[in-house]
Order: sequence, then C-alpha cells, then structure tokens
Amino acid sequence: MGLTLTPIPERLSPLSAFRRWIGLLQILIPAGLVLLVVVYEVGPARWIQDGVGDAYHFVAEILFYGTVGPLLAFLLLRFLGRWLEERETSELQARVLAQAREHAQVSRELSDDALQTLFAASMLLASLKSTLPDLPPEAASALREMQQSLDRVIRQLSDHLQA
Repeated sequence: MGLTLTPIPERLSPLSAFRRWIGLLQILIPAGLVLLVVVYEVGPARWIQDGVGDAYHFVAEILFYGTVGPLLAFLLLRFLGRWLEERETSELQARVLAQAREHAQVSRELSDDALQTLFAASMLLASLKSTLPDLPPEAASALREMQQSLDRVIRQLSDHLQA
C-alpha cells in the first residue's frame, strides 16, 4: 500500500527556476545599479550641482540613493515572497495529490476485497442450493433472491471498478 511519487524533473523544479533567477539577479542588479549611478552622477547630479548648488545636490543625492536602495530591497523581497507562496502551494498540491492517490489505491483494494467476498458468498449460496435440493419453497426462494442480490452488487462493483 506504499505510494511512491516520481520526483519532479530538474528542468521543472521550482527550486531550480528560483536558483536561475537568483543567479541572473546577482548579475543584473549590481550591473544595473552601477549603470544607474553612472548615468545619475554624469547627468542629473552634475546638472543640479553646477546649476542649483551644493545644498540642492546633497538633497537630490539623499532622495535618489534613499529611494533606489529601499525600492530595490522591496521588489526583491516581494519577488521572494511570491516564490515562497508558489512553492507552498505546489507542496500543498503535491500532498493533496499523494493523499488522493493513496485513497484511490485503498478504495480499489477495498472494492476488490469486497467483490471477492461477495463472489465467494454467491458461490456458497449456489453450492447450498445444489446440495440441498429438498429445501422448502420459502427457503429456496430466499436463497435465490439473496443470490440475485449478490450478483447485482457484484456487477455494480465490477462496473464501478472498471469505470
């Protein structure tokens, strides 16, 4: 009754995809930050310092660097949070699927056992009917009805198992 689940192939693994994203982010984020700082320092920062003065330049740098870092941290943590939610959902779905498979297997085994028991009981009734030919008509009728009921249940269970 042990259930074995096949492992997720590496190409489909959420952890593998997450590792690729992290590897890509490790390259893109520092490169993007360097590019952003260079563009800012050569463009708007120089214009503010030369055109408006050091005090405004200082305030502009505080605003620029004070928003870029926290915004980047927010986006990265949001991305990680979504990934964790997806992973938890995937794990929950895998557990539910495993339980459903196990339940289906137990159900099949129980149905098969019940079918075999009912068939044996039907055979026993047929045997009783043939070995006791001088049964009273009421007893013979009861045995026949019982055997017909058992045969009907056997057919229904068999049809259910095949479906």
